[in-house]
Amino acid sequence: MSQQYVIGQEAISAFGQLFAQLSPATTCVVRGQGSYQACGAQAALSAIFANNGAQVVEFTGFSPNPKYDEVLAAVSFIRQHDARCIVAVGGGSAMDVAKLARHLLAEDHFEATLIALPTTSGTGAEATHFSVVYKEGVKHSFEADDILPDYAFVYPPFTYNSSAYLTACTGMDALAQAFESYWNRHATDESRAIALRAIDLLWTNLPLVVKSPTPQVRDLVAEGSYWAGRAINITKTTAPHAFSYAFTSHCGYPHGHAVALTFPFFFQLNLRTDDPVIARVGLNPSQSLAAQLTAYVQDLGLTFKGCPGAQLSDLLAMVNLQRLQNNPVQVDAAVIGQLQQYLESIETK
Repeated sequence: MSQQYVIGQEAISAFGQLFAQLSPATTCVVRGQGSYQACGAQAALSAIFANNGAQVVEFTGFSPNPKYDEVLAAVSFIRQHDARCIVAVGGGSAMDVAKLARHLLAEDHFEATLIALPTTSGTGAEATHFSVVYKEGVKHSFEADDILPDYAFVYPPFTYNSSAYLTACTGMDALAQAFESYWNRHATDESRAIALRAIDLLWTNLPLVVKSPTPQVRDLVAEGSYWAGRAINITKTTAPHAFSYAFTSHCGYPHGHAVALTFPFFFQLNLRTDDPVIARVGLNPSQSLAAQLTAYVQDLGLTFKGCPGAQLSDLLAMVNLQRLQNNPVQVDAAVIGQLQQYLESIETK
C-alpha cells in the first residue's frame, strides 16, 4: 500500500496540479450535502474543475452512517458515467462510500483513481485501507489495499467553520485512534512513532480547537488527525472503538462521541502508570487515570446521557469482537462488568 499526500495550506493548490496532470474525462465527486458548500470545498474545487474544463458528476446519496446498498448505488452511478477519477470530499461517511465503491469497481475490473479531501479533522479515513458501512443494521468493516485512497490532500481551511461539537467528536476520534494504535497488541516501532506524532499534535490542541479555535490550532489538529489515521492503518483500533458501534447505531451518538464514552476506562486498563506516554501528556500517575481522562473528555462537551429504550448491558454485549482482539488486555465478562459500572457512574441525567 502506498499513498501520496500533502498536508497544510498548500494542499489545495497541490490537488489542482494533480488534477491538471490526470486530466480525467469524467470525475465523480462523492460529497456530503450542505457541508460541501459551508466548508468552502465547493468554491475551491469548482474553480479547479472549471479551469481544467472538467466534466464532473456528483454522488450524494448516502446517510451519515452509510449503508452497503448506498455504496452499491455509488458503484452503479460511477460506472454509468464512466468516471475514472473519484474525488471523496467530506467526513468519514463520504470517504467510506467512495473508498468501498472504488474497491468494488476494481474487483469488477473498472479502474479509477481515488483522491481524498477531508473536511473534518478526526476520522483519518483519508489515510486508511478500511471502509466502515452498515449492512442490514450491522456495522461492517471492509479491508483491502485498494480501499486506501491513492492521494490525500489535507487542507485545514475546510475545517475552519466546523462547530465546536463536530470538532470535539471528530478530534476525539483521532485522539483515541492515536492512543489505541500506541497500546495496540500489533503495534510496531513505526506505528508507535506515528501514533506519538499524532498524540503530540492532538492532546494539547484538541481542547483549544474546541473552545478557542484559531487557524493555527486548526492546522495542527488537521495534521494530527492524518497521522492518527496513518497509525491505525497499521494496527487497527481496539476496545473503545469495539464498544462504540452500538452507541452509534442504537443510541444516536456520533462516532467520535461514542468512542469517547469508554475511552477513559480503557485508557486506565491498557496503560501502566509508568508508561512514558503518561508523563508525555502531563498526567499524574498517582491519581486515577480514568478520572483524569473522564475530566478531559467531559471538558470537550462529550458526556454520557444514557440511551433511552436500551439496556446498557445489551449495548455492551454488541461489542465488535474483531476490534476487541487488538486490545492489549483481555476483555472478559468481569472487565465488561467494570465498564458498565464506570458508564453508570458518569451518566448525566
